[in-house]
Amino acid sequence: MQDEIRALEARRYDAMLRGDVDALAALLSERAVYAHSDATRDSKAEYLASLSTGSLRYLEVGHSTEMVLEAGPDCAAALGRMHASIIRNGAEKRIASLTLAVWAREGGEWRLLAYQPTAMKA
Repeated sequence: MQDEIRALEARRYDAMLRGDVDALAALLSERAVYAHSDATRDSKAEYLASLSTGSLRYLEVGHSTEMVLEAGPDCAAALGRMHASIIRNGAEKRIASLTLAVWAREGGEWRLLAYQPTAMKA
């Protein structure tokens, strides 16, 4: 499970950088809650719409998955760090965060259920 979750996190960050809404849609649970470092929160539909419309764009993304905590056979939490240059609502900014991504197996497939960053100094 450890390697599987790490690979999913790598795929997710790659899709974010490429702006690949279809790839992200396949990785996110329909119940996903995606928090941002500015303390706003999106549903799956809201997050994907922000990428589709360009109100959120990732210019550069770096991440590391430092630890995967298994919580039974169908749930895991990936803890790590992320830094990025983004454009959000027309303003470019740099972000750096500690991250918590909760993955749950739904219908036999792993899906991102929740994402929560804790902002650090960029």
